Amino acid sequence: MKKYCLLVCITLLPLFSVILMFSGLETQHREHNTDYKFFVKQEPSFQMFFINPFVCGECDVEIYEVSPLSRIQEIANYCRQRFGLSNLRMCHAIFAESQRQAHSATQNLGAITQVATNFINKSNIENKTNFSFPSMNDKIIVPECMLPLSAKWRDDADGTFRIDVSCEKTNRSSPQNRWTVTLQVISNEIE
Repeated sequence: MKKYCLLVCITLLPLFSVILMFSGLETQHREHNTDYKFFVKQEPSFQMFFINPFVCGECDVEIYEVSPLSRIQEIANYCRQRFGLSNLRMCHAIFAESQRQAHSATQNLGAITQVATNFINKSNIENKTNFSFPSMNDKIIVPECMLPLSAKWRDDADGTFRIDVSCEKTNRSSPQNRWTVTLQVISNEIE
């Protein structure tokens, strides 16, 4: 039994070593807690924990522009391991973009609901129908629209009635510069 356990340990040791060498945890120190994010390293190393050097609160300047050489080497190591990049500006741009997306304005779901309701009401009056839609899914998250929203019927082969509420311009770059939310409509036909 001891030989079997020893054999299993010897067999699994290289596997665990490879996993350790290619996996890392990014630590982000916040005001009241520390966040950990698992990632696959781009280069093998035995270092397991990496501090995200770009999380610095309300920094005005990019952190690597005012840091001593040893700190810049630390940041370069983080960028090489986390993203496989040697260009610090590109590395900072990845983090800045993820922060921008996390903090950018999102579309008010009430506005989408209002546009859909107005479209259905107008269609009901013009076509003498009795359509409605149940409710808006609260999990829908889309960027804030810079232009008025529009709505139109969606033509589907399955015969289900749907409305597309669309935005033609957001403050984001392509392909997120426009969006469409599809809402299923139910028929409340009066008999």
